[in-house]
Amino acid sequence: MGHFIEGVVTEICTPFHKDGSIDWEYLHDMIDWQIDCGVHAFFVNGYAGECHELTFDEKLAVVKAVYEVAHPRGAKIMACSFENSIELNKALIAAYDEQGMSDCYCITAPPFFKYSQAALYDWSAELIDFAQRPVYIYNCVEQAVLFAPDTLAMLAKDHPNLRGFKDASTNVVNFQQCVLRIDPEGFDFLGGCDGFDGIMVLLGAVGCVSFMAVPFPREMVDIIEKGRAGDWKGCIEAQQKVLRIRNVVKKTPFNAGWNWAMQYGFGRPTISRMGDKQDWVPFEVKKEMDELMVELGYESLGDKIVHDELDDAMEAAKALGMASFR
Repeated sequence: MGHFIEGVVTEICTPFHKDGSIDWEYLHDMIDWQIDCGVHAFFVNGYAGECHELTFDEKLAVVKAVYEVAHPRGAKIMACSFENSIELNKALIAAYDEQGMSDCYCITAPPFFKYSQAALYDWSAELIDFAQRPVYIYNCVEQAVLFAPDTLAMLAKDHPNLRGFKDASTNVVNFQQCVLRIDPEGFDFLGGCDGFDGIMVLLGAVGCVSFMAVPFPREMVDIIEKGRAGDWKGCIEAQQKVLRIRNVVKKTPFNAGWNWAMQYGFGRPTISRMGDKQDWVPFEVKKEMDELMVELGYESLGDKIVHDELDDAMEAAKALGMASFR
């Protein structure tokens, strides 16, 4: 069948204003910039996009906003349905189908409770068969259970609408067991951990779903292109560069570091809807990131970091009712 999704699939953030509303202008501009950087597919309403913070209607609106820019430029949309029940997932997938703006969908294991592999098969099979477009599975370490290789192989064999698999388990043996059971020439194996995507491609993946590609799309494209070309040394060097950056941004809560790092490539940071303390990047992390960026050849944000920190301190002083701040 060939590959339906390949290369870098950017797991987009959902950009917000300080009042919590979605920044639609930022979203449009970000998608345009991503495509200019060599990205041709987008993972929409994923966890990094704060799907847990979006209403049902907002999820559809985000897909529409991405489609308005991506579709005219030939980029694909993988819309996620990570709901808490079969019924809620069906409702969202049906709405995606009716909207007609997504090229494929992504589902994951049910949350909260550890399903047996037999129950996991039934859960996934019902959603795969329900969808009118190709479906991908996200093997997500945040869920209560991972897909065993035999379960995935059985789903791929029994349900041809299952077209691929995003593996974020970071378990190289598990991934190889999956590739051993499913023909990688007709199934889209995708990396799902940005510290490991290059290795996945060298072992048979055709691309990756990447959150690091939000602030650093060119760097992720470099990893995947070198890996698929068989340049293992260049692929590993590119992967290690991204891993060094990732080591810094992961010192922040959830997606805060990624949102803040958008300034280095895109030129504008964004913020989370999850609140100030969840969206906080410590001064020391900002400084470490800036120093690494300079080392890697990016433009420094040093002066801006200091000014932003002073502005934050002044706002905090005002909130505490202090008459002055020096």
